[in-house]
Amino acid sequence: MGSVVARWTGREARALREAKRMSVREFAAHLGVNDAAVSNWERRGTDARLRYDTQQLLDTDLTRSEPAVAERFVLILRSDGGDEPADPPAERTPSTGTDRFGARSGQRTAVLLETARTGTAEPGYRPDGAAVEAFRQFLDSPSRAFALAGRSGSGKTLLTRHLADVLSGQADFQFHSCSTWAVPDAGLATEILRYASVPGGEDPLLSLEEASAGLRRSCVVIIDGIDTEEQLTGVGRQVDGVLRQAASDRLRFVVVVRTPPAVDVSAFPVLAASTFGPAARPSVPSYVMRRWTPAEAREQWERNQSPEQPAFTELPHALQALVRTPLYLRMLHGSEGARQVGGEPGASNAFRLVDHCVRMVLTRARQDVEPTMDRLAELACDEAPEIMPRALAESPPRPNRAAAVSPAGAPVPALVERETGGRERFAHGVFRDYFLAVRIADRMIARGRSAATIAAFNELADRAGRSAAARGVFDFVVCALDRHAPDFIELLALAPSIGLETALPMLLETAASNGNLASPHVLRTCADRCSQAPTSRLARALLAAPPLTEALADRHAPWVVQQLRTHGFGIWDDVARHLEHALDVRVSARVLDCVDFDNAEEAAFLARHFDLFAGAHRDDVKVLPRLLRHLDWRVRAALAEALGGPRVLGDGHVRLIVERLARDDDYKVRAAVGRAIGAAGPAVDLAHVRALLADGNWHVRERTLRGVLSGPREPLPDRELADTVVASIAGDGSWRSAPAPVAKLLTRLRLLHGDHAGERSALDGTALFELLRETRTGWIELPGELERALIARGHDSARWLTVREAHAARRRESAASAREAYRKRRGRRSVQVALDVHDLDRAIEIATAAAEAGVDFIEVGDPLIKRVGVEAVDAVKRHAPEVAVVAEMMSADWGRDQVELAAEAGADVVLLIGPASIASVSAAVGAARRLGVVLTLDAPSRHVDPSWLRDMERAGIDGFVVTTNIDLGVGGTRPLAAARTIRACSELPVAVSGGFGIADDALTGSADWDIAIVGRGVAEAVTPADMLHRLTALIHTTHHGTRS
Repeated sequence: MGSVVARWTGREARALREAKRMSVREFAAHLGVNDAAVSNWERRGTDARLRYDTQQLLDTDLTRSEPAVAERFVLILRSDGGDEPADPPAERTPSTGTDRFGARSGQRTAVLLETARTGTAEPGYRPDGAAVEAFRQFLDSPSRAFALAGRSGSGKTLLTRHLADVLSGQADFQFHSCSTWAVPDAGLATEILRYASVPGGEDPLLSLEEASAGLRRSCVVIIDGIDTEEQLTGVGRQVDGVLRQAASDRLRFVVVVRTPPAVDVSAFPVLAASTFGPAARPSVPSYVMRRWTPAEAREQWERNQSPEQPAFTELPHALQALVRTPLYLRMLHGSEGARQVGGEPGASNAFRLVDHCVRMVLTRARQDVEPTMDRLAELACDEAPEIMPRALAESPPRPNRAAAVSPAGAPVPALVERETGGRERFAHGVFRDYFLAVRIADRMIARGRSAATIAAFNELADRAGRSAAARGVFDFVVCALDRHAPDFIELLALAPSIGLETALPMLLETAASNGNLASPHVLRTCADRCSQAPTSRLARALLAAPPLTEALADRHAPWVVQQLRTHGFGIWDDVARHLEHALDVRVSARVLDCVDFDNAEEAAFLARHFDLFAGAHRDDVKVLPRLLRHLDWRVRAALAEALGGPRVLGDGHVRLIVERLARDDDYKVRAAVGRAIGAAGPAVDLAHVRALLADGNWHVRERTLRGVLSGPREPLPDRELADTVVASIAGDGSWRSAPAPVAKLLTRLRLLHGDHAGERSALDGTALFELLRETRTGWIELPGELERALIARGHDSARWLTVREAHAARRRESAASAREAYRKRRGRRSVQVALDVHDLDRAIEIATAAAEAGVDFIEVGDPLIKRVGVEAVDAVKRHAPEVAVVAEMMSADWGRDQVELAAEAGADVVLLIGPASIASVSAAVGAARRLGVVLTLDAPSRHVDPSWLRDMERAGIDGFVVTTNIDLGVGGTRPLAAARTIRACSELPVAVSGGFGIADDALTGSADWDIAIVGRGVAEAVTPADMLHRLTALIHTTHHGTRS
């Protein structure tokens, strides 16, 4: 039919019900909603604005209706005094109401910035240029969320104010803070609308959807003050919900998160998929505020230095380190206390600086310091009651301290702000952390040596592992104890009941980063405990303590080697950093003396980090030959990997290693040398490169090509190396029969090297497809001239998928939005038809009918792929180009290769059946991100538990699939029960298969799935087209619960 409803209201819903000759109850049952929802729509008439998924439901129902029903629908609307539905305009002209949303947001923000100029007008404020550039790129990208992370005082809030000020001509901004919300109860949509003085109506989420649809430029909602796990969960869930409902790409979010711990939004699928960042690192924040370098800190110090303040070089080293954090530099400048803080006994650290500034502020304000400190400590406890350990919530009065004054004390503007209504809150989170830490430390000291004190410290450490605010308090508690009761640090560290997994390692980490507060006796005792009760985190914390070498003395080297033997590869980098920071060749020599060269793992550590030991031993001339001749190939391969490591080996060592290992008897060692060629530098003799390219093993040749492509100019190859490759291969006839993956890699090198004039191989289109797709996903960035040349070459390709990719690249279409769209399938009803057939012609017939019937996904099953190859995916995609094609790839290994094969054949979604380890899934996720395809994972019943599901979420998959073994028949598992368990633990969409058909009430009556996979019910139907139309009509109109 020709009628289209631009926006469904209660009026159109009632007209459709009457056209179908149904009662309210019958219509509700037909749609799968409750009676009250339909009655509510009709009662509100044109004021009823229906949710997006409800409108989709009604669209589908109207489209599937008989022509007579459609004609009655139009007549009823006309007789009701309105116009019949019309095609929506090509470009919506927003109403006055929606026009005002962005403008009012910008106006209010401009007033706020003018009133509180502490950010943008602060003297000498210098924004992080890299952060500003990253944010500009975000505004130019299709991403809708930006995660800004950093430690307390790193300048996150100042940066957001600066961005709102300097980019006000490009976007409108809103400012929100978690510190003023009751996070679990706060309605984000309501807060956003209220900011712009837009009424929320009966459903604020729908109102926000309508308001954002009329935005003429980006409106960026900044949510600051996220410093607890609870706040991140509350904000993440609500932003995720808004992104699902409000489809406008002009409504964007910035979430400002305090660290540590690390930011993890993987539990919020749409937010995670929408967050701006490097495609190669999908799990990291969009930008992490870093500390200034020493040179930048010196420049900032001298920029605002007053005549009476010391020069930067005259500051104690501890203060020079402190002022690399913007907040602490401002404190030192503002307090004029650099000499006082640096001259106090004990270590100079952030706590002592804040303590000095707080007391100076109170003294200047003519406040009674101790009573006011007590009042502010109570305020801190009120702001963050969850941080106070339970054992310290009620504590005896502290000795020799004045009683606290009433909460209505005199205001302290530098430390506390008054909100509307008179409520006080701290001007910066660091002040809350300070006062809460002082209160906790005082109560611990008052309780003294007791089991309750240790229990309280363990509890605080556990919370600090999950909350940035609690971690800030924990660090200040340790510093406060060091200042007021130094023996308490030793009491805690040596207590038998202190937590070895969290509390003790965290104590040592804080001690090391705040002036080496742990005594040599404490370090020695902790080293003993680490050996008695092995825990890798405690070992890492000790290795990060600078005084460890002196504290352990002669025991140091044996202890380090023992940690290598106990914890293995997982602690290699920590040991390497420890030795590197020691800056003492004698330390490396002693460790070398303790290493057992016959132990392959210990020798492999030496080889991988050989740069730390080169020149460290009197017999150094014999160390490298011993490693080069080691009987275990892993040791020799580790030495090859050292060529591409972060540290630099001398040219002499590089030449010797390459010369010897490029001729090694084991192909795996030669391959390791080839992989490091690009990073090894100019010391490598090109003759060895040519030898590796002529190697008798294709794996060695393939690794060498990857090494050439992985040099400092990546993704572009080093020109001299690339010239060597092209010249070597030209005279070697064996390359004409190279395996397909190797030939594709060679073609990629030639394309990136600019060799476009040569003869085109059969794999030219595939390699070109990958390069064009990687530019669209943001995985690589090419020079403009080269990118245009590749697009032009793609247009002339004989491969239809490559031609299509070239057109998309020319139109600058992003390939990164597929993940977000798939994740939005959660809570909706979608149909996936599995082509469980062995004949390609039959598969194409079913796929064509499926596309005409309006299915959402067409799955090319494993049996067809095994019989025909991945060409089956290509053929199905060619005949159904507008439908998302799923490739079912069964492999417990090589997940990355499976994803590449499917994506190159035109798959939009890859379903992996087999891989379950984090390592294999992570590799597959990387390939999926690079090639812009959705990755779903089979969830075997033995793995369906919260821990495994959460690990897979963090790895980055886009959905779960519950498959049923068809050979089990009636004895098979219950897929809907498994789907219910998954949905209870994850917000990702869940697809289910289980021999479902149109008569399956278990499926249509269940709310435990998002995508129904139907195979044999369609594939073996006599008339698949009829079955497909009935199936899609049934599934698309099956919604449960109230959808208004």
